[in-house]
Amino acid sequence: MKKKKKKILLVCGGAAAAVLLLFSSFVAWAFHRTEGETFDSNGCQIHYTVDGEGPAVVLVHGLAIHSDLNWRRTGITGMLDDEFQVIAMDLRGHGLTDKPTDPSQYGQEMAEDIVRLMDHLGIEKASVAGYSLGGFIVLKAIATHPDRFCCAALCAAGWKDPEDPSDLPNPYKPPPQRPSEVSMLFAAANGKEKSLFHRIRNRAGDELIPEGPKKALKSSYKELAVTREQLENNTVPAVCFIGDKDGLRPLGEALREHMARLEYVSLKDKDHFTTCLSSEFRKGLRDFLRRHGRG
Repeated sequence: MKKKKKKILLVCGGAAAAVLLLFSSFVAWAFHRTEGETFDSNGCQIHYTVDGEGPAVVLVHGLAIHSDLNWRRTGITGMLDDEFQVIAMDLRGHGLTDKPTDPSQYGQEMAEDIVRLMDHLGIEKASVAGYSLGGFIVLKAIATHPDRFCCAALCAAGWKDPEDPSDLPNPYKPPPQRPSEVSMLFAAANGKEKSLFHRIRNRAGDELIPEGPKKALKSSYKELAVTREQLENNTVPAVCFIGDKDGLRPLGEALREHMARLEYVSLKDKDHFTTCLSSEFRKGLRDFLRRHGRG
């Protein structure tokens, strides 16, 4: 009996050690940063990296993550930097960028950061790609500075009508399959218990963006609103990549309905998390930039 108990303890200890090693490896992978440069953007020090040479592409990451995790770890930076000058920035409140707690330091300022970074680097016109929150920021940037962008990729993002008072849907909750259920999605998005993955994602996000900056950022979301008229009058070639299981898919479909000069790519069986890992997405993004980002 004692030998059996000892064996069980050894097995349990080995399993615990393996889990700890795996967790430690994940933490090192998630938090290791590529050293870059900083510049002053209206009083906020913005961290950015530059890889490769060629036509400029600015990459804008999502909420509670950083540029390395969103773009470098997923292989997108490496895929593009043999043809393009790839510029990846850490948003305000994130990564190695300053983290103000004043809501006035977010919203429109986040869209202006893209243009100011281009000015800082002496880039008159660039392509731009944004993922999740980054997609909404990019949409605001091309709506307010259309002359500065060759093209724009809106990834795992869409359009929320500023006249619609409903909450944003949960990105990690699969969207309804029938159009008649879309209104139910908005009503229930924040009322259901969160999935285990969503809780883990939120916990990881808490380590990547402090609570004060996160609250300030979220309170300024309304400043990123783009009107239907701005969408209908868009002049920048754009594409929307979104998974058919992404909770923001209804917003992607709204974008497709109203935005001029937009290509729409639905990624089968991909959700808000897995879209950036999809080979179809990476190939589609590269091909779009090849067609529109060279002049």
